[in-house]
Amino acid sequence: MDAVDDLGDAIAATRNFLTPVRAGLWLRLAILALFVGGLGTGFPSAPTGDVGPAAEQAPGPGAETIPEEALAAAAVAVGFLLLLWLGYALIAAVMEFVFIESLRSETVRVRRYSNANVGRGIRLFGFRVALIVIAALIGATPVVASILGLGGIDGTTGVVGLAALFAVGVYLLYAVINRFTSEFVAPIMLLEERGVLSAWRRFWPTVRANWLEYVVYLVLVWIIQAAIGIAVSILMLIVGIIVAIPFVVVAVLLFALGDVGAILAAVVVLTGILAFVLAALLIQVPVVSYFKYYALLLLGDTNAELDLIPDQRAAIRADGGGEPSGPVRDDSSRPPETDDWGDDEDDWTADYGWVDDEEEIDDWEDAGWGETEDRTDRDDPDDREDREDDDRGW
Repeated sequence: MDAVDDLGDAIAATRNFLTPVRAGLWLRLAILALFVGGLGTGFPSAPTGDVGPAAEQAPGPGAETIPEEALAAAAVAVGFLLLLWLGYALIAAVMEFVFIESLRSETVRVRRYSNANVGRGIRLFGFRVALIVIAALIGATPVVASILGLGGIDGTTGVVGLAALFAVGVYLLYAVINRFTSEFVAPIMLLEERGVLSAWRRFWPTVRANWLEYVVYLVLVWIIQAAIGIAVSILMLIVGIIVAIPFVVVAVLLFALGDVGAILAAVVVLTGILAFVLAALLIQVPVVSYFKYYALLLLGDTNAELDLIPDQRAAIRADGGGEPSGPVRDDSSRPPETDDWGDDEDDWTADYGWVDDEEEIDDWEDAGWGETEDRTDRDDPDDREDREDDDRGW
């Protein structure tokens, strides 16, 4: 079964992508993990309801009224937090595609991929917000009605319990739709340049034809996430203690120096908090990458036309689920926006070691590149097979 077999393949894909460890790659992925693995994937917003009837009730004797200034301040705070969350969720929707493209191309270009996926991100953001609102209305309405006795509904414990069970069922359905949208529909949007609903229509026949695979996927993901969540929490606790010790010691020593020392101690504490957040995000990088690769592998196994990572898949399975045997050049790692090896050479220098130094190029030729080959010739598929036995520089 693909849903089971892909568990091991996802480990190999994640290992091949993240090793050897490159600080720049991991730091950029940590930034993406802040959005892709955080609240932006559909964290439910604060429920709202009709407070009119409650507001119309006159306060009883001795009852204290809430000052209007406090109510206004609370409304402003809620509005600010809502706007903050919406901004975060919008960025997270764009970062979803940036992360997928990074796994697909095996190179991380945050700004380039963000600019190319703003439109898709906005559409995904709108779908997520609409999904939250619909799920909240459907799930919360019976609960609120049963508690307040609205519409002639008896507010007994049994009725409230049934309404709560209904709300749980709505939430589970919401969680499935939201996960499928992020893990399977978003890659289809990127691969075939579709909108959210169009990508869902493209994905739905694959789900119906392989429904057991996706049921097993959901069960395994939830179990593995629970287990990894416990392990990650313990690891973060240990890392937090290790990170905190030097910062706390320095902060206490500075605080003893007086007012200036107190200010410096506050700066040290803030720096320690940021260091812990960075460490926590770095821990999340392989976890988020693993689950994304798992979904991409399953999507390609159940429908070859929707395979975003065919080269990574072939390399993994050619070596029995491990790293590819022998040097293998993966043309899929080339940024999809350009068809010219010469474009954006600074990017290639950072990630793949391209240089413009003539002496370095001569060294490559002496090592077996060939005296008359140029960089664009090496990308000719007709010549690649003939070069494999002689050219191992890739």
